[in-house]
Amino acid sequence: MPWINLTLRRGALPKPVQHAMMAKLTEILMWWEKVPDTPAARKMMKGWVYEVAEDADYNAGSPDHDKPFYFLEIRIPINRLDLVAKQGLIRDFTRVVLEAEGSDNRPENARRVWVTINELKAEDWGIGGHTDWLRDYTSALDAVGDYKAPTRAMDEFSSSSRSLDL
Repeated sequence: MPWINLTLRRGALPKPVQHAMMAKLTEILMWWEKVPDTPAARKMMKGWVYEVAEDADYNAGSPDHDKPFYFLEIRIPINRLDLVAKQGLIRDFTRVVLEAEGSDNRPENARRVWVTINELKAEDWGIGGHTDWLRDYTSALDAVGDYKAPTRAMDEFSSSSRSLDL
């Protein structure tokens, strides 16, 4: 049961953009984890958005900077991702955030998007009061869904209204 935590400055992205972006990030995580796109597997994917006060987004020890920073944390069972998948997730998550914001993928913009991947052992992760939840997660992955490669994030965020039709 992987999950995505997104922390951003209040007002950095409108709520509809946040919702669409989290849907796209979930799709990307499922693809890199090689999870079938089935209702059972999708139900296992979780995400939270944390908005912090405008002056709680620090750079160089100061809340005074023009563009917001984005912190994404992926928590996932250990050994679900290899090195290539981790690199792909970090690259793709960065692109999605910048496109949602309406910024191009230049290094100075990309450096404002921080992605961490935390792999957790089953015994270090409890759900419903117990640690054997992984059995439910892996059984949800047994069903084979239709293969759906993630659409290019640029296509999703290219509309000027930033409606993010997914």
